[in-house]
Amino acid sequence: MPEADLHQLMAGTLDAPRWDDVASRCLTCGNCTMVCPTCFCTTTEDVTDLTGDHAERWRLWDSCFDLDFSYLHAGTVRASPRSRYRQWLTHKLGTWYDQFGSSGCVGCGRCIVWCPVAIDITEEAAALHDWANRPADDGGAPA
Repeated sequence: MPEADLHQLMAGTLDAPRWDDVASRCLTCGNCTMVCPTCFCTTTEDVTDLTGDHAERWRLWDSCFDLDFSYLHAGTVRASPRSRYRQWLTHKLGTWYDQFGSSGCVGCGRCIVWCPVAIDITEEAAALHDWANRPADDGGAPA
């Protein structure tokens, strides 16, 4: 990871073109979230037996990369791969600090190993850091 304030980096790069780059490669398969020891997204499912006499509510493991994960009555909140990947990474490296006082990445590398298209979370953070620190007249973050 870049030696930077990751919380600030994620908040300051929401419009970075790198999100489009990673979205063009990401399959939104959710492998990264399924192997991450700190991911905890779930969904709720109501299940009944065939007679309808018994019903249960189950909490199931889910992924924020699933298109239906952010579904509300009017539709999906994060319809694009870009928005879903950005949500995951900014939560993992940025807003996790707001919730828990530390990074959501423990450095295990499982997300990198299990990504079928070889997206590397450390490379993505470094690319965002490089973009944020380039001069604005060179395509970097606006001052």
